[in-house]
Parts: sequence; C-alpha cells; structure tokens
Amino acid sequence: MGRAINLDMYEGNAARRIPEGYGERSYYNRRSGTEGAGRESTCRDGSRAAWKEPVCDDRGRSRASDGRATHEHRSKDRIADRSAAHTGGSGTAGRGAAYEGGSRSRTAGRRATYAGENRSCAARRESVYSGRSRGTAGSRKKSRRQNKKRLQRRILGGLCFYFLLAGIIATCWLIVTLFFGKNEKVHAEEGWNADSKAVSDEALEQEGVGAEESLESGGVVLSEITPEIRQECQDLYARQEPLLVLVNKERELPASGQPLLRSICKGRLEAADILYEDLCAMLEAGEQEGYQYWIASAYRDRAYQQGLVDEDVEKYMSKGYSYEAALQKTYEYTMPPGSSEHETGLALDILCSTNTIMDESQKGEPGNQWLVQHCHEYGFVLRYPENKEGITGISYEPWHFRYVGKEAAAYLTQKGWTLEEFYRVLESVG
Repeated sequence: MGRAINLDMYEGNAARRIPEGYGERSYYNRRSGTEGAGRESTCRDGSRAAWKEPVCDDRGRSRASDGRATHEHRSKDRIADRSAAHTGGSGTAGRGAAYEGGSRSRTAGRRATYAGENRSCAARRESVYSGRSRGTAGSRKKSRRQNKKRLQRRILGGLCFYFLLAGIIATCWLIVTLFFGKNEKVHAEEGWNADSKAVSDEALEQEGVGAEESLESGGVVLSEITPEIRQECQDLYARQEPLLVLVNKERELPASGQPLLRSICKGRLEAADILYEDLCAMLEAGEQEGYQYWIASAYRDRAYQQGLVDEDVEKYMSKGYSYEAALQKTYEYTMPPGSSEHETGLALDILCSTNTIMDESQKGEPGNQWLVQHCHEYGFVLRYPENKEGITGISYEPWHFRYVGKEAAAYLTQKGWTLEEFYRVLESVG
C-alpha cells in the first residue's frame, strides 16, 4: 500500500498526488454520499484537487485504497485503524470504517438489548398471566371445596336437629304414657297380665243390679234349670274336679294347692303337666291351617302376682293417690294374689304371631278366630268371652284360654256357659 499523503506538502493549486494503486476514475461526493467519475472536490483554500475516498458498499463493508485489504475482525476496529495509519492506509477511511463498525455494533447491541428486553418482558407477562390463570383456577377449586364442606355441615346439622327433636318428642310421649296413660293395651313381651279388668260390686250396686241378678239376667236362668241338667253338672264336676276349679275375687285359691308343672316354650314358661299334650296338638293343628302362635304367659306363682300388684300401686301413688286408693284402683285391673287363674297352671295367654298386643284387636286375627272355634276339641275354653263381663267380673279377653279337659270343654261350649255359670247351676238347690 502507498504511504499517507500530507496536504501541507503542496502549495497553490497543485493537485494532490494520487497514490499508486488508485487507477479507478471514481470519486466520492462527501456531501451527496454518491460516487461519480472525474469529479473534483474543492479544498478549503479554493484549490481543486482530485482524490479518491474509500468506497462503502450497501452492506457497509469498507475497502482500502488499493481495493484488496479487508478487515476480517470487525471487533478490533481501533487496532485496524492504527495499523492502517502506520502502513500508509487512509486514516479517514479507517475512521469511517471504525465509525461504521462501531455504529453497527452499537445498533446491533441495542437491537439485541431491545430484543432481550422484549423477550424478557414477554416472558414476564406470560408468567404473570399464567400465574394469574393458575391462581384463578386454584381459587375456584378452593371455593368449590369450601361450598361442599359448607353444604355437608348444613346437612349434618339438619340431621342432628331432626334426631334431637324426635328424641324430645319420644321422651315426652313416654312420660305422658307412663304417668297419665291407662293400662288398656299391654305388650305381651313385657309379661303384662291383662286378664283382670273386673267390674266391681260397688259399680253394680250403683246401677241397682246385684251380683245374683246379674248372673241370672246375663247368663243362665236358674228357674229353667231342670233336675237332669243339675245332675249332669254334678257328675261332670265329680269326674273333673281338679280341672274345674274356679278362681276369682270371691274364690281364692288355697296356698297349698301347688300344681304339677312342666316346662313349655323351650323352657321359657311353665304350665300344668296335664295340659301339655292337648296344647301341643292344638298348636300343631293351627299351624297346619297356616297360623302361628306365641304364648305370652302361663303359670305365675303368688309372689310374681304380688309383684304385679305392687307395681300398679306404686304407679298410682306416683300420681298422687294414697296407698288405700291406689290399692283399690289396682284391683280394678289386676287380680289380687291367690285370685288369678294363672296360679293354677291351667290358664294360658295365647297370641297370634302377627299381633302380640294383649287387647281386643286379637279378635280380628284369623288365628284367634280359629282358636275360639276349635279350642274345645282340645280341652280349652275361652275363659272371659264377650258380653259376659257382668258374670265373670272381667272384661272381654280374646287371648285368655283355660284348660278344663275335653269332656267339660265340650259341655260348656254346648251350653254357652262360663265357669261361673256352671258353678251357679252346680250349687243351686232344686
């Protein structure tokens, strides 16, 4: 390359020497930034000099005055300028290239910076938006969980309130039943004896009807009893005296009269041994007809009967009755010890398996109706029949059956008598 030209070396209008290697007839117009052939530039002193500037192409690459040298490493612009100055290259061209390179590097740096900032901003926005989305989804799930728990708590609270209210109502009903109710309906499993709804003699006297008149008006008429009928009753009683024993309020059972007992109902109850075979035959016959039965009560000793009386007395005293008044009230429904047929072992409380309540609803059970119609075939009678309360002193009990033997049961059923009526005829004087 040629050496650098010092303009102070020339005076006047002398033209600058063009270094060797510049053979191209092209000039660069600094003002217009275009190149042309054969154009000249005016110096500061008015002289005109023709000279050649390095040409920059469209990509901003600079070439040296000889058109061959190219800067390979643009990052080392300053070092290239200095070496070009010492080796005779154009300082102005070096500085232009440096400026252009620096400008390009700064522009590229700014672009890179702006691109990086844009990418980072976009990433931040994306992360913020995604975070908001995730946060929104999480809050929705949390809200749904809270609503579900709130609904569960409400349901649980409603159930607790319902059961609490039901318990309060049941407790109030039980209290009212225990302290103010009447023992007209008694469950068989409680072993309650409802065979003693007696009509007191005082009530009959108040109605102007004596006990003897009630027997004649409600049952057998003694004036119509012939000597033959009276003799039949005496003969029957002589043959079946142990089975025809009469027990009521007027006829107390002697304490020495202990029956021979046998376990029934798989050992749950006891009854007189003499009725066991006929009882089994009757229950089996009913089962063949499609009926099943449950024996609620059989033999009861005097101590058990006394316990029933004491229980009723205590109940009435808790309502404000005195002991005498409570005892009198108890005997209207419960037979005193020694006056209950259950002490003989010959009385049974038989209920239908479809209805185990001791009340008059047993009358509507087909199984009970079958028993009433066929029990005499097996030695049993309905002890307290309907419309005989004035005679027996006990209200209608469709579940209370008494064993008297097959012969006596057939005779009493034929005549339509109760044991009280049979004894009335037996003890009458012809």
